[in-house]
Amino acid sequence: MNKVILKDFWRSIKHTKGQFVSIMGLMMIGAFALVGLMVTGPDMRDTGNHYAQKLKTADLTVICNYGLDQKDRQKIKQTKGLQTVEFGYMTDTVVKNSQESFRIFSKPKSVGKYELRKGRLPVKTNEIALADHYSHKYKIGHNISFTEKKNILGSTLLKRKSFKITGFVRSSQILSNVNLGQSNSGTGELKGYAVVSPNAFNHRVYTVANLRYKNLRGLDSYGKVYTSRVKHHKKVLQDTLKNSTSQRQKRILSAANKKIAPQEKKIHQAEQKLQTASEQINIAEKQLARQKSKLNAQIAQAENAGANLPQAAKIQLQQAQQEIATGEQKLQQEKKIFARKSASANNKIKRAKEEISKAKKQLRKLALPSYSVYNRRELPGGEGNLVYTTVAQVVEDLAKVFPIFLYFVAALVTFTTMNRFIDEERINSGTMKALGYNDQVIINKFIAYGFISGTIGTILGIYLGHTLMPQIVYHAYYKSITIPPIELHFHWQISLIALILSWISSVLPAYLTAKNEFREKPAALLLPKPPAAGSKILLERIPFIWNHLSFTHKVTARNIFRYKKRMLMTIFGVCGAATMLFAGFAVKNSITNMNNRQFNDLIHYNMIVAQKPDISPHQHKTLNTKLKENSIKSETPIYYESMSKTAGKTGDTQDITLIAPSSSKVLKNYVHLNDRKTKQTLHLSNNGVIISERLSTLLKVNKGDYISLTDKNNRPRKMKVAGITEMYMGHFVFMNKTQYQKVFNKRFTSNAYLVNLKNSTRKNTRKIAAQFMALNGVAGVVQNTAVSQELDVVVKSLNLIMVVLIVVAGLLAIVIQYNLTNINIAERIRELSTIKVLGFFDNEVTMYIYRETILLTGIGILVGYLTGDLLYRYILYVVPPDNVMFNPALSVSSFLWPLGVIGIITIVLGFIVNKKLKDLDMLEALKSVD
Repeated sequence: MNKVILKDFWRSIKHTKGQFVSIMGLMMIGAFALVGLMVTGPDMRDTGNHYAQKLKTADLTVICNYGLDQKDRQKIKQTKGLQTVEFGYMTDTVVKNSQESFRIFSKPKSVGKYELRKGRLPVKTNEIALADHYSHKYKIGHNISFTEKKNILGSTLLKRKSFKITGFVRSSQILSNVNLGQSNSGTGELKGYAVVSPNAFNHRVYTVANLRYKNLRGLDSYGKVYTSRVKHHKKVLQDTLKNSTSQRQKRILSAANKKIAPQEKKIHQAEQKLQTASEQINIAEKQLARQKSKLNAQIAQAENAGANLPQAAKIQLQQAQQEIATGEQKLQQEKKIFARKSASANNKIKRAKEEISKAKKQLRKLALPSYSVYNRRELPGGEGNLVYTTVAQVVEDLAKVFPIFLYFVAALVTFTTMNRFIDEERINSGTMKALGYNDQVIINKFIAYGFISGTIGTILGIYLGHTLMPQIVYHAYYKSITIPPIELHFHWQISLIALILSWISSVLPAYLTAKNEFREKPAALLLPKPPAAGSKILLERIPFIWNHLSFTHKVTARNIFRYKKRMLMTIFGVCGAATMLFAGFAVKNSITNMNNRQFNDLIHYNMIVAQKPDISPHQHKTLNTKLKENSIKSETPIYYESMSKTAGKTGDTQDITLIAPSSSKVLKNYVHLNDRKTKQTLHLSNNGVIISERLSTLLKVNKGDYISLTDKNNRPRKMKVAGITEMYMGHFVFMNKTQYQKVFNKRFTSNAYLVNLKNSTRKNTRKIAAQFMALNGVAGVVQNTAVSQELDVVVKSLNLIMVVLIVVAGLLAIVIQYNLTNINIAERIRELSTIKVLGFFDNEVTMYIYRETILLTGIGILVGYLTGDLLYRYILYVVPPDNVMFNPALSVSSFLWPLGVIGIITIVLGFIVNKKLKDLDMLEALKSVD
């Protein structure tokens, strides 16, 4: 460009500041949404991967309810592709004088390490480091005590109960400090964790194994390759350990019998000892009796002999009598001592026999060992990992559709803006051409205009997308998930795509329009562009409607169809903004009402109290007494089991709650089963089971289909789907007694209770849950709050993203409306000046042109509702986590918000247009260039 062209270029920018800034704004909004959503997921993944690499998080974890003995450890070590395996201990305890459940782990050497936040890690057996979220409650140097229930083998794992706090840590496996998962102590909800020296445990077998594999190193742990390989390793390990269950049971029985045998031998020896002592006393008694009998015979003889008996013999008889009396006295004392000792010994023998009998009974009832293999998201306490993965996935799924749609709308409006700018510069360009400037030189001016405005806007959008959007998402979850602050990385690929899209939107239309325009001769270019030719419109051919329209309404109708391109641009632009506003508010409304709908309308119970499999009559009686207390509003016995199924995008094991009530009629007081679409109440029948809606979509099954779920003993159970019930969080299967007997091939017996509390506040629910957990006959308590809290983090994150997208859509609506209205005024300035000269009032002049905008905006909003609903349905299909279903019902607010936001923008712009037309210089506008 030479100096004249350059000067003209800067003058053009100065005169068209609004258009220049609007192109910048459109490209900035498009780039921000595209780059922001595209980079946030990878940034979250990088942060999570680096954290896992730093702490050497386990790829798979094995937990056995009976611990891992030497043979188990050998089998695990022989696993193919293993890089490292580390065995450790863990146990669930309760902080003394509280209801807070703590999981205490042994300090690892290399796998699944802890991030030290304050102080130091424990070294001595009396030292402990607590979870970081407890640093506000406890101080380094203070002591903390725990109480521990006996485990399945009847022993406690910790050597001591009191520890000195040395530091505060974050775990590589438990990433949440809101929902840490279920616990078999306290309230049934895990509240914290801690790490101690391995020497603080007194167990002979390890309780947990953490494994890392060679072919998973360096992979994105959220990616498909990693997920697929982990799935393979998990299956191999499950198959290996599945074959070990019966052998392990035999080893446990053998070890237990080895322990019982010496005790039985001792009892036998003690019984023999008692028998021997008893026999000795009997012998002594008989000997004494014989001596006494002999003496009595001698005395009788002596009495017969009378005076003839020598004195010495008399003395001898007296001595013998005395000895026998002493012997009798001694024997009586010994009998008393023996009676006392034998009573004590017999009591001890009886107790020992009872204990052995109880132990043998337990051994006969001993279930097969259960080996559970977990990936990072499935691990008990891995809920934080699951939520973090879900949030990253949600952002990535939104990135697949929102920015593309947004860019499409921005590109269309930019195209119109560039067209208008070239039209405005027509006479100026004609002058340049007449002065001998080359067409390409003049075209370059418009290319530069589009390039500079588009590039500046895109660079701003790229910067904000790389920095602002990741931080917004991070601030939605950082208080709940203990991952380090999100790492901000520059992603050049998506930045380049944003720039290319920007140039396609702003440079290409400039080049094409300008090239087409300058085909004309300079003389033609020096004249204003002739207005679009008028022609009869469809409405004119319908006299019934046309004849009843006023003059201004006829003008509006003619102008809308006369400027078809602008009409379509306005409809498309408003439709784009309305689509995103509708989808944004619909998603916000959907996720906001889920908690309320599930736990107020559908589920009425507060907790499930599960009893132990080997519950004694006394324990059962205690539990029943507790269930009849005043704090309990109502309860009903059920069969409860946590079943599983591998399903979903990541191929994780889904937990499924099975509930089979003793009385099908009573279930409606605890769970409301209904078809979401038809609103019909569903009833349990002998024809099949009722499953939750999210489970049906995940397994892709409908009413009448069959599903196969895995029970607690790893056996597949086939069942027919008789109905699909509305449910938003978690997976459920409901069946009656007949179905239970059909599916499990055994007589129905209840093993749990659905419990309704009089006071159902979260605080009171935890208090009552802790009281149930303290009972020996209770295996666990499942509260509704766990899934609810887990979901809160996802909802909060999604809500914030939606707010950002709603703001972006609002800004887009402002820019589009402002731009198209300005273009409309600029194109028809002479027409407006004419009607103003003819005596139209200011408001009439404004409405003369703005009526079209209002009408087209209304059409745009209506079309936006349709496309917005399609976008909303797509989000509902793609975004929700595997165990959550967003409420697809649309609320009135989803329709009112887009109307309100775009309506307010339209009204405000109306006032701006009114002021602009008031200040219009009519003479300047009506000057002729002919």
